[in-house]
Order: sequence, then C-alpha cells, then structure tokens
Amino acid sequence: MSAVTFHIRPPSERERNEAGFRLQKVIRPRRGGETVYVGHGAPAGGAGAGARPRFALYRDLAGREPLGFVVRPVAGRSSGVRLAVLGPRGEALGELETPAKRARWRPRHEIRLPDGRVLAGHGGTATSWVVFVVLSPLWLVVNLLWAVGGSGDAAWSLPVRTAWRRRQGFRAPLKYHGMTGRYRVRTDRLDVRVAYAQAVVHGSGSAS
Repeated sequence: MSAVTFHIRPPSERERNEAGFRLQKVIRPRRGGETVYVGHGAPAGGAGAGARPRFALYRDLAGREPLGFVVRPVAGRSSGVRLAVLGPRGEALGELETPAKRARWRPRHEIRLPDGRVLAGHGGTATSWVVFVVLSPLWLVVNLLWAVGGSGDAAWSLPVRTAWRRRQGFRAPLKYHGMTGRYRVRTDRLDVRVAYAQAVVHGSGSAS
C-alpha cells in the first residue's frame, strides 16, 4: 500500500518573497510525497465557459510546474459548492462538493471521481463521536477549570476527524486526523492531486 502523509501550513516569509504567484498555503509532507505550493493560477487554455480559478497546486515556487488546478463553478444540484479539480492540461481529475452553509451536524464533504466513485467524508467519525460522548464529563470539568482560570480559551471541541470512503467501503482512501491536523491519502486508491485539493478546501472551511 502506497500512502502519503502531509500537513497544510502557512508559507514562510522566505517562500512568500520567492513565489512567482500569490502564495496561500504550503503542503508539507510528513511521509512520502513532496512539498507542494498552493496559490493563484489558471489552467492553460482556460477551464471552460463560466469557470473561475480558485487555486492552483505547484511543484515549484516559480509557478512553472503546475500539478493541477481547482475552479468553480461547476453546474450541480447540491446546496453546497461544487468545484472541479483539473490536471495541468485541463483534464478532469474529479469534483469536490462542500457542505451547505446550514449544515451543522456532521457536515458532508464529497469527492466525485471520473470513474463514478463517490467518496464521502463526514465531520467526525462514528468512533470519534463515541469517544467524545464517553469523555464529555471530563471535558466539561476541564473547560470549567479553564474558565475559572480566566485564560479566555476553551478546551472543548467537537470531533473533527474525517474519513473519506465509499458508502460500502471499509478502508478510507483519505483521512484527516483532527488532533494533529494531519492528512493521509492512499495513493493506490485516490489521485494525490485530488487529495491535496480536498485537503486545501477542507482546511479552509469555505469554498466560496
């Protein structure tokens, strides 16, 4: 099994200064993969009528080696936002569907692939919610202590671990571990460029 583990981080000052485009994020590998730079860009030849570039993935800071692009809008029936993930030459790699703004309980993120597969990731896995409920009395005590201490912060947080898998699937091609902010993609089951794009959208909390 081939896997890539990575984080999404803000760029350093040096990277911002050296970038040949407006640099937004940096995908930093933990195991496997390569450093990828996220910023503005559009696929060569355009992305179709009405499509607007959202962001691009580059291998280099100069912006000469694009890995792929994300554009919107793409016609869809969802109440969320549909984005298209394109390769360097504008070829379709997949589509991303973000949750509707009104979605509060386990928001659903979807990856739709050209072969018809749909990978759905819900905010907080069933296991993480069970653990959360069992430990909620402890979290309540901790938060009360933090409140009394006057730190102004809260330790309470809802489960955010997310696993993208098929409806009948057991193994998830893409996982997000909320405690560490780490993503892990199985590259034999999902194009790493689509995983990178989904991670950027998921991490931003908005696709508008």
